[in-house]
Amino acid sequence: MRQETTAPAGEAVRSSRHIDELKAIIYQCNRCGQCLDFSTLGLAAKCPAYWGGLFESYASRGKFNIARALVDGLIDYDEELARRVYSCTECRACAENCFKFLDTTAIFTAMKQDLAERGLIPENYRRALYGEMGLDEVHNVYQAPHAERLAWLSRRERVDRPARTAFFVGCTSAYVRQNMAIDTAETLELLGVDYTVLSDEWCCGHPYIAAGLLDKARQSLEHTIAQYQRLGVERVVFNCPGCLKTFKHDAPRLLGRRLPFEPVHILEEIARLAEEGEIRFLPVSPKIVVTYHDSCTLGRWLGVYEAPRQILRHIPGVSVREMRRNRNLAYCCGAGGLIRFDYPNIATRAGEERLREAEETGADTLVTSCPACLMQFQQIRNKLRSAMRVVDITELIWKQIDVPGKPQ
Repeated sequence: MRQETTAPAGEAVRSSRHIDELKAIIYQCNRCGQCLDFSTLGLAAKCPAYWGGLFESYASRGKFNIARALVDGLIDYDEELARRVYSCTECRACAENCFKFLDTTAIFTAMKQDLAERGLIPENYRRALYGEMGLDEVHNVYQAPHAERLAWLSRRERVDRPARTAFFVGCTSAYVRQNMAIDTAETLELLGVDYTVLSDEWCCGHPYIAAGLLDKARQSLEHTIAQYQRLGVERVVFNCPGCLKTFKHDAPRLLGRRLPFEPVHILEEIARLAEEGEIRFLPVSPKIVVTYHDSCTLGRWLGVYEAPRQILRHIPGVSVREMRRNRNLAYCCGAGGLIRFDYPNIATRAGEERLREAEETGADTLVTSCPACLMQFQQIRNKLRSAMRVVDITELIWKQIDVPGKPQ
């Protein structure tokens, strides 16, 4: 059944297309295939969408060919084209491996903008964004009541309190993996950080950006930024790489100005304190062997590779074994881009590929630093009946951090 081709409310169809503005970048692609071939790793490595879609039109080079055909007037947007574009996990591996250092993701975002303006957002994704209990109504994609956003927080004295530091909780930590919110908040407490949490925190806006609805993303960002300014916030701590990327990478570009505060990931703070000897960790008993999965967002988008590894090295009783693909070459877990709404098979296949790679290391524990990755690996582990334990690094930090006054 064909979807409607009218634009969502508030998203007018422009007479010109966003993709046409990037013609110069599109023409620079020489179709070398570097974005498809990671053979130096000895692996048949392909982007998750290509691996799951089985046609090159799902991969970066194929989508660049599509973009060129669009700007040359040979084709127009339709549902099949939308399937190719929206199945991208936004892992940025194609940009990382591009021989000419082209910003491949900028091309995909422009196509999503055009598709969104034509009402071609995939059906399930669209329902998560609009309508009853949609993102525009409850400010999260889990269709959970906005009033329950701080249900994980037992003490309310931090809420809307003027402070120099804020903790941006994020939707996944607030509603689905509340232990991550609790572990992060309690770690900040142990470190003596005077921080605030917003009672009316909205989604960071990433689901809108991934859909191509940039105006809606701007509205979400402006809402949160205004509240932080009112409370005198100068630094915002994140435990979700996706939320951090939205504020640190996307917000200045979308809003046309610098943020009035510094966005940082909790791991960067913990790693700095550990390196400076200001915090120590209790030994893990019995000892564990872990392998660390680099979140695509924290890694390729934000360049944070060493902080989590530094923390793991500082925890006695923890030894680390790297997967064959790690750091900037790490394979995506399949959870990015919210593709699970409409393309669950692509997401699952990528997750299975990555979990098996983790198992090959012989480690007993898979550690990650992203709520989306954590959810993905826990689901895949159950599906494959894997014996591997899946842990978020904030949980490990909270359990092992050695700070006076910590409850035992």
